[in-house]
Amino acid sequence: MKKILIAIALFLSFNLAKAQDLVKKIPANAFTVATIKGDNVFKLMFVKDFNESFVGKKLLTETSKSLDKSFTSIEDFGINLEKNMYYFNQLSDSITYNCFLIPIKDAKKFENLIDSKEKKFTQQGDIRTMVLPDSTSIIKWNNNMLYFVTGSIKGSFFADSVKSARYGIKDIRFQSDDAIVADSAAVAVDSAYATTDEPMVEAVDAPVVEKVKVRKKSTAKKNTKKTVGTKKTGKKKTAKKSKKVARIDSDFEEAREFAVDTASAMTPVHGIVDEQYDTYQQERLEQDAKKKRLAFTWMIAQADQIFTGSYESIENNKSYTASLDNKAIAELWVSSLQDVYNSISPEFGAYGKAGLMKGYGSLNAKLFMDDKSFRISTGLELAQEQADAYKKIMNRKLNKNFLKYVNSEKALGFMSYSIDTKAYLEEFPKLMKQTYGSLLGGKMDEEIDLGTELFSLLLDEEAVSKVIKGDALFVINGLNTKDVTYTTYEYDDDYKQKEIVKTKKETLPDFLFMFSSEDHRLINKLIKYGVNKNYVSVENNIYKILEKKSPIDIYFMIKDGIVFFGNSLTEMQGISNNQYNSNKLSKLHKQLLSKNNFSFLFNAKNLVGKVPDSEIGGEETAKKFNSTLEKMGNVYMKSNPIKGRLVSADISAEIPNGHENALKYLFSLIENAAK
Repeated sequence: MKKILIAIALFLSFNLAKAQDLVKKIPANAFTVATIKGDNVFKLMFVKDFNESFVGKKLLTETSKSLDKSFTSIEDFGINLEKNMYYFNQLSDSITYNCFLIPIKDAKKFENLIDSKEKKFTQQGDIRTMVLPDSTSIIKWNNNMLYFVTGSIKGSFFADSVKSARYGIKDIRFQSDDAIVADSAAVAVDSAYATTDEPMVEAVDAPVVEKVKVRKKSTAKKNTKKTVGTKKTGKKKTAKKSKKVARIDSDFEEAREFAVDTASAMTPVHGIVDEQYDTYQQERLEQDAKKKRLAFTWMIAQADQIFTGSYESIENNKSYTASLDNKAIAELWVSSLQDVYNSISPEFGAYGKAGLMKGYGSLNAKLFMDDKSFRISTGLELAQEQADAYKKIMNRKLNKNFLKYVNSEKALGFMSYSIDTKAYLEEFPKLMKQTYGSLLGGKMDEEIDLGTELFSLLLDEEAVSKVIKGDALFVINGLNTKDVTYTTYEYDDDYKQKEIVKTKKETLPDFLFMFSSEDHRLINKLIKYGVNKNYVSVENNIYKILEKKSPIDIYFMIKDGIVFFGNSLTEMQGISNNQYNSNKLSKLHKQLLSKNNFSFLFNAKNLVGKVPDSEIGGEETAKKFNSTLEKMGNVYMKSNPIKGRLVSADISAEIPNGHENALKYLFSLIENAAK
């Protein structure tokens, strides 16, 4: 019975905590959601430790200085540091909202943080509202949460004359003759709310925008000219044809100043253009003011909905909830790459309608920190057809014989990849059709089909996959300073050019690159051609590329089904004579290379002291640079096997001994770099 009661209590406390979490305030149609998990962050570093850290002291000092107040702890900001903080944005065809949800622990402390003579807030019940001076951002808060929203109108939306007319926005275009103004008026309703079935539906009247009187620039003095039987004073028409000429005085003669006299054209042209341009600028400012007030109206409605409205939460989005991990300290989720493209596609005109990212679903990233490393894990959802294609392409492991040419003790880093060349060439036309077929809007489907068929017919995928099997490894074994020759030119007294060969010292990497090849016939023909044309020389089955302009000598050879490239003759000779120092690959590096289709390593400690002081800004800079490297652990990247429709990869960095956890280690790196 006691166990049952404990279980019920845990269940209720979990659901209570979930109910209090601000994620329920994020609408289901949010485009991007980012989370900082305060509880997980401050498990790694107590608030007291943060306040005393270099970063914490800097934050408190700068905040105190800028607000002319005294803060001794981040708890003075009134934020609940044990709860999750969120950023999200919403997209529509007319406006983009960028929003922050922050849990409040002490509203009075927060109000003390933002209170000033210039910034005042209003209060209705327990909800306070502050409008920032530029009216492009709003802050609302109560005793439990703070909501910050800023909105930006999309110019592409009002480029559509029908839509701009619907919202009472004029399309102002300057022309040297007459500025064309398309004008109309309508009740302002945000299409994000009024034309879709998305949650948070609300119709909002546009704010009233008073006409701004156009103050015209005075033009050059009017010229008068006698004509037969008539005397007139006139000037060229400066007002738009569709705009009524305002009467500025009841006097008949003054009114005639605004009439169009076709018999006279004596006013200087530049004066006319200047006046038209001033009018255009004034009209444009009026329309910008309308758009700004319209955005403000929509933001007010959106903020009110967040606090008091009823709508579907992002918690009901399966893609979002599947991306969450309780151990992460920060998370990012994007609804889909196609949505990313759609959000910017109006700027691309006709190309914006193409589904270039069709088949690519939601994207997520998570940050983890513990006592051994910090790691960023990323994932991308694919359509089933694409997932099946990538599974075929990734169905290959790295050649095990590569591993004996990696020395973990001296390598600065390496990068490897392995794909099935045959599968890639077979799937390539399908992937191209998906991308470029969408780009062309289906107008050339038959031509694309013919092209992909021709590609497959002309290319023997099986034969190509034997020449280049699809796996490769690139290793940097160190840095060496070498004398490098280069060509310059001098001129004698008669300005005749003379070629001069000089030498200089350069720090260059020692690298080794290799890839698997089963059929060497094509490669051998290329080598023979290079030798005959004096592009390549050969000695003891080691070939050298003869290129005078190259700062390094490049050698290559074929051995045991592997094609090697490198710039160290000694290493190439060791490989050729089976005398290369093998069996120096660490167990961790062996797993990294052999179990993943893609892998990357950077060994910071092996770089210490290898870069000359003169190449990184002198002795002091070099000392700081090497000190930072000494305190860094290895940095890794790797791809993970495709699971279902999810493609994922990890980036991780080890923390060296002597550091309690990754967060404190990161803070120490920041402090060291700032000194």
